Amino acid sequence: MTSRDVRTVGEMLFDVDYLARQLLVDVDGDDAGTLLRSWPTIVAAAEDLWASLPGRRPGVDERDRPITSLSAQASTIASSLSGRKAWPGPGPTNPRVDQMTQTLLNAAALVRRYGAEVPHEQTEAHRDLEAARTRVMHGLYLTAHAVIVALHENGRDRVNDARGSGRRVQLAQHHSPYAIAPTGVWVDRMSACENTARSYLTDRFAQTLAGEAIRPVDDPGRLAQALANWDIQSHRALARDLEPSNILLITRTQGLVAGASMVLVDAAATAGILEPSDRLVPAIAEAGRSWSNLARRWGDLAPPGARLEEPLARAAAEVRAAYRQITHNTTTLAAPEVIATRPGLPQATLATLRAIRAGAELAHVVAEKGNTAGLTGPARALSIRAHNDIEAGLVVNPPEGDVVWVSPADILARRNVPIPRPVRESLRTASATTVSASATAAATADLTIANGADRSLDVAATSPALNPLPTRRRSLLEPAFTPLQRFGGAQSR
Repeated sequence: MTSRDVRTVGEMLFDVDYLARQLLVDVDGDDAGTLLRSWPTIVAAAEDLWASLPGRRPGVDERDRPITSLSAQASTIASSLSGRKAWPGPGPTNPRVDQMTQTLLNAAALVRRYGAEVPHEQTEAHRDLEAARTRVMHGLYLTAHAVIVALHENGRDRVNDARGSGRRVQLAQHHSPYAIAPTGVWVDRMSACENTARSYLTDRFAQTLAGEAIRPVDDPGRLAQALANWDIQSHRALARDLEPSNILLITRTQGLVAGASMVLVDAAATAGILEPSDRLVPAIAEAGRSWSNLARRWGDLAPPGARLEEPLARAAAEVRAAYRQITHNTTTLAAPEVIATRPGLPQATLATLRAIRAGAELAHVVAEKGNTAGLTGPARALSIRAHNDIEAGLVVNPPEGDVVWVSPADILARRNVPIPRPVRESLRTASATTVSASATAAATADLTIANGADRSLDVAATSPALNPLPTRRRSLLEPAFTPLQRFGGAQSR
């Protein structure tokens, strides 16, 4: 298995967008400090990639002004944070933003290596370059908005804590009542960054991305290799010391595998290389829901600033890229009729069914981690989860009535605390549900393969009619530049 990042530049930019959207969905107040510290570094990485794009005009290029302005704003934020004793003070950066930053740096290195081969004077390449700039700016826009949301949530937590202890708090009169000191000034400064990115994207986003090159499937075995590497790296991560952040990534990725598998199975049935089944897709769907539910619970245990194992994160990114290559048309999910015509479909379908089959064993390993003694997590998240699970009837209410499962002092100090009993019970229940659903999906996938799908897919995979040689469309977003690119892109750092 390769230890290098084999994704194209376009796939890296897609992944930055994916990670930024995911960050925006589940950000909370505890993330505010780490996100704020990470902001200047991701802007610097984006500017580095922007500057490396070929076809820049000599002298002052007006297309550079938005990223230059954003970089200047970020540099003043970095200067204000440097040596600052007041909040947020020194501390860790955000691991998800750091992952996006490293991806942008890898993309910049890849462009510098092969960018001279891009015919940027041609209309098609010019449009692709503009799409690249738009994707870079959109990733920054989403990230800036996530920082602002985290700052508001941090202010909300401060207001609630003050009210709970009987202290008075001066509410802000702008943005929202929760943009209070010390977060209010950072809301103002990050809003300026968000507005800079928004002004670039306004009336440009959809039109520019329409000129993005579509990359045909040219490596039918890519998904199988990506899933095999993912299986290895996930087991290696689980065999080491327990890290909730790694288990969160594993459970999320397993949910993604289930969702993408339903798309591939539907397309394979449309193509006539897989017999339609009224059991397979529902079983995979249920497994996907259970993995996603389990991911939300492990997310409560992952403290802000928790690091991911780099090989695991890289393997998950390659799985996302390999699925996207066959299931998407640039940003949008392709129709089953379109996916059915793609030459890598037989191999991909067989690989994804085998991954569903392997997911049952992985669910057992993750469930064991849920039974580990000494589990801890952020006080606020665990307190909310404990009370919500009791109110939802997922855990039996204790006979003594309402219980304070996490002390207000621990919440106020943002400490890590032992997992409360209701949260542990609901985690075990969610783990058992995932084991059961994954076993059912695995059995159904195994039956599908045993009933001839393995042989029919293998025949289809070698059929010239279903595997025409694709015509490669060269673009900046997939700088293919040499055959060596197949074995590795930018060197992973």
